[in-house]
Amino acid sequence: MKKPIPIFFACNDKYVPYLDVAIISLIKHASPDRDYRITVLKTDITEQNREIIRKHATDNVTIEFYDVREMLEPVKHKLPEMFYFSLAAYYRFFIETAFPQYDKAIYLDCDVILLNDIAKLYDTDVSGCLVGAVYEQNTDRSPAFTKYVEEIIGIPHNTYFNSGVMVMNLAEFRKHKVQEQFLWMLSEYHFDSLAPDQEYLNVICHGKVKYLPTGWNKHSFPEPPEGELNLCHYALSNKPWHYAETINGEYFWENAKSSEFYPSLVESLNNYTEADRQRDWASFMELMKNIEDIKRSDRTFRKLWFKREVCHG
Repeated sequence: MKKPIPIFFACNDKYVPYLDVAIISLIKHASPDRDYRITVLKTDITEQNREIIRKHATDNVTIEFYDVREMLEPVKHKLPEMFYFSLAAYYRFFIETAFPQYDKAIYLDCDVILLNDIAKLYDTDVSGCLVGAVYEQNTDRSPAFTKYVEEIIGIPHNTYFNSGVMVMNLAEFRKHKVQEQFLWMLSEYHFDSLAPDQEYLNVICHGKVKYLPTGWNKHSFPEPPEGELNLCHYALSNKPWHYAETINGEYFWENAKSSEFYPSLVESLNNYTEADRQRDWASFMELMKNIEDIKRSDRTFRKLWFKREVCHG
């Protein structure tokens, strides 16, 4: 019997078209010799959209939806939606307890395209680590963000990873009680931060990360990937369905042609106005402003969490 490869996405109804294209790309490169189990963590996806996604299932690729509302409800009011991040970003924290049958899994954001078999990523040895992940490529490009990671989060910037593509060692998650740590930290501190889901993961997993080549989580920057280009990640505002010039955007459109959402995606690209672009720029400038505001805050990981760690030995 083939060992299943669990793959998790987190999605709301708004992001279903991009999820659809991501799953199309994943299945295109799936090996007939492996067993893939896709689970979409959701709260509000319509049955019509779920049915569109389910149509992609094959003999060795299953697609299921898991409603996280019951687990999310007690802490929902503490989970802020900020900038480009929605509540769906927090769903990954509940995988360790909701799926006790898995000791290892893949987590993917919806705005990705696979160019290789996801099984190759799953086969990465993450023994002794909590996650296998790629460092956040934006930290080297933005001095402000580099300082943010080191002065506010409190970890070296070259250890800060992007949580949109992860090999999750769920057995280690349970051993280190990652979900419990997250909920406790959220309740006790509720840190001021830019990307709360990613920053909590970086703090909790710090020192227990296996770093992967950027080819497994290549953002839309001009630098070549480390190793083979296996996965494109259209993070933040670099969306090919908004910007025709997005680096590696052609891979998105190659797969989008097979999606029932293709007409609406083309319409989204054609109707994205200069005003929309200006709004994206304004959001970015607000992000930069918030870095300065958070620096002045007393509720940062470095000032509270890591100081506490030092004090407690």
